[in-house]
Amino acid sequence: MTEPRPSSPTVLQRIAKVVFVIELTIGAICVLIILALIFLQAAQRYLPFDSFAWTGEISRFALVWLTFSAMGLLVTTRGHIALEVVDTFRSVMLVRIIQVLALVIVAATGVGLAIEAWALVETQGIIRSPVLRLPMSWVYVPVLIGAVSTAIRASIAAIEIAIHGPVLPEPEDDESEATA
Repeated sequence: MTEPRPSSPTVLQRIAKVVFVIELTIGAICVLIILALIFLQAAQRYLPFDSFAWTGEISRFALVWLTFSAMGLLVTTRGHIALEVVDTFRSVMLVRIIQVLALVIVAATGVGLAIEAWALVETQGIIRSPVLRLPMSWVYVPVLIGAVSTAIRASIAAIEIAIHGPVLPEPEDDESEATA
């Protein structure tokens, strides 16, 4: 018998995968920047020359960028904080409704954050960061992108769950764990 060929990914799936990799890369770079600058700050305490004031500023900005760049990823991979007690309800329709409602709330929150981030990008250009003198509107651009990504990803996930059904947890094999 012939096996069904796996369908090739659609254009949207390929775009989503590229965006996923870009956001993951941005998050990883932010973590590395934070780590390197924290080590530099610690080393500066023991060195005989003046410390670099910009290290703390960049570390704080990188933490904000990391947080907002990872929001969309966490929604897509179900890595966000969630109460999975609801997922164990017997009624699949109830689980579907609750999961869709939760994702709609996340999407609405993402839209609200995006609107406020856009307002900050538009109005904060005159304000500069204390040490590096970066326009604060530049600092808020990654926040805007992360909020938009979260809103889009949560909306897509809500539609997928509404159409295809809820994402249910994998059944755990408690007996094999108990005997091991």
